[in-house]
Amino acid sequence: MKLILNAKALRPPITGVGNYTYHLLEQYLQGSDIDEVHCFSGSHWLTGEEQRALTIGIRTRREKDARSRFDGAFSQLRDTVSKIPGTQALFTSVMDKRFEHTANRIPDAVYHETNYVLRPYAGPCVTTVHDLSHIRYPHYHADHLIEWLNANLQQSLNRADCVLTVSNIVRDELIEHFNLAEDKVRTIYEGVESCYMPRTEEQTAAVLSSLGLRHKHYVLLSATLEPRKGIDVLLDAWSLLPASVRREFPLVLTGSSGWRNESLMKKLAGLVAEGTVHHLGYVPLDELSILFSGAAVFCYPSVYEGFGLPVLDAMSSGTPVICRAGTSMEEFAQGACMLCETGEPEELASKLDTLLHSSSARSEWAEKGLRQASLFSWERCAAETAEVYRAIS
Repeated sequence: MKLILNAKALRPPITGVGNYTYHLLEQYLQGSDIDEVHCFSGSHWLTGEEQRALTIGIRTRREKDARSRFDGAFSQLRDTVSKIPGTQALFTSVMDKRFEHTANRIPDAVYHETNYVLRPYAGPCVTTVHDLSHIRYPHYHADHLIEWLNANLQQSLNRADCVLTVSNIVRDELIEHFNLAEDKVRTIYEGVESCYMPRTEEQTAAVLSSLGLRHKHYVLLSATLEPRKGIDVLLDAWSLLPASVRREFPLVLTGSSGWRNESLMKKLAGLVAEGTVHHLGYVPLDELSILFSGAAVFCYPSVYEGFGLPVLDAMSSGTPVICRAGTSMEEFAQGACMLCETGEPEELASKLDTLLHSSSARSEWAEKGLRQASLFSWERCAAETAEVYRAIS
């Protein structure tokens, strides 16, 4: 079987959809389910091996360096054109034609659109819808993204032979909102990368000391800095903790800057100036996985996620997790994370204070997380996804 994979999400910075795409690609290149993988970067075609090599380079570099190396002048032109009013639709149309021209010449292929909206293709196709935050929380998104999804998602769902989601919460929302047949929509959980594992103080020492941090003496959040992630609630909760706790366990934020975050960035800058918050920005994978292992607590108060991969990564790293109840994180954690029932800073501050004052509580939650995380793998995710390809081909 041949696979056509939309690899546009593998442009830097690589976030949730990009990680999902990369791990499927990696599994199929080293397994026996797929004979060939053809990747479309959003502008040009690469073999699966070429795309993997490029992506590995991006994931192990600092963000600015990764951006400068990614497909050269054409990438810069594309980014410039996309900012000119009225040109985005034209540019997308041209790239769709480029995709269609080559894709329809690949015999016996299945096309997997990993990022919601299918491009033109005459053969069997599957799309992954990661969440419906543009519908449930439109005020958290840029207007152009909402317009694009509202204009194209329904048609994409109708065209797809199968629709994938990464949690049952999103599957139920999708079926209800778009009136889809239940047998057309399948949940396949994401996996966890092998680099996310428990580490000793000696194993984290080099990276943490370079950042001015101590093993199991900081609170970590890794997320794009955007409103949906609940970072404003975390910062408010942080301000409620005793100063002695904040000095003993500083808060560390990693992740690229997102959108509609002007007030958040101002609040963050004030706490960074205070000295109890470290804002590291985008961190390459080799350092990031060590940060996960070395944290005392991973706090992820996101309002809404399709899956919530950083929570699973933290669980697999042996780090206790605090996240929101009623979300996909609660769904896959199955009691292995400490949950906040509300979005109030006072509740989150109380949960943080409880864990940071009790090493035995942290150990108990860490063990629960490790046991539950062991049930998830990218190998299983890819195998179940390949079953879908075979079913529709």
